[in-house]
Amino acid sequence: MRGQINNYLPIAKTSALPVDSIVEGANYSLEGDGKRLRPIMTWIMGVKEFGLAESAIVPLLKSLEYMHTASLIFDDLPSQDNANFRRGNPTLHEVHNVAVAELTGLFLTQKAIEEQTRLNQFDSTVVLELIQYTAKVTADMCKGQVMDLDAKGKQLSLKELNQMCFYKTGIGFEASLVIPSILAKAGDVEVAAWKKFAYHAGIAFQIKDDLLDVEGDQCVIGKPIGNDADHDKSTYVSVLGVEGAKKEMWDHYCIALELLEEISPKNPFLKHFLHYIVNRDH
Repeated sequence: MRGQINNYLPIAKTSALPVDSIVEGANYSLEGDGKRLRPIMTWIMGVKEFGLAESAIVPLLKSLEYMHTASLIFDDLPSQDNANFRRGNPTLHEVHNVAVAELTGLFLTQKAIEEQTRLNQFDSTVVLELIQYTAKVTADMCKGQVMDLDAKGKQLSLKELNQMCFYKTGIGFEASLVIPSILAKAGDVEVAAWKKFAYHAGIAFQIKDDLLDVEGDQCVIGKPIGNDADHDKSTYVSVLGVEGAKKEMWDHYCIALELLEEISPKNPFLKHFLHYIVNRDH
């Protein structure tokens, strides 16, 4: 599925423009060795859980990865995390410049919305609800990044850290589960259950990222390790220590696994996904 998603993502150049740095920048960022976790989760939910036609949700898969890639472009900017590498390659602002990176990130967020308007096999009212939800999620992700920037040099409480990391990471997982639920017209109780699962899975994912920044292999991760400490960021490792962060990660893993058993999805993918979150090396 990851290979199929990679084939969906490239954006065609506009013939009217001989040089299109924005499209080139977008495709450069999309070509990186991304995990494609969010669109894969959406595909599993849409096709395997709710029985939606794969051809009908292709725009949704593209939309999620466009939005996620845009968030990474913004995160990497010198004004934010000031990262030089992402997915094993130089970051976009290093290859082009900051202005092109900023405009490319904005371009990708708009392409994401454009793709959602192509969900023409679904009722227009449902698609409008989906777009409204996506807009709110995007706004919340921006708030999460601001919280992260404001936290530099500060020691956050565990509660504050959980809130920040949900907005930065967990809400992206939530969207991957909720958006296909909206298209399938799932009930409020079911949607609430998926949101709760995504909250704990997302925090477990972020804690693993924080641990990899301390213990990971730079060649495997595709970006320098120790970046969080260099930027004086408040992370689960800085707040709880390595062993405390590992315990917190396993606590959220167990809660998410218990929630999954209660939800009892038709497909075992999300159970394997939880195992992957805590055992991955990049």
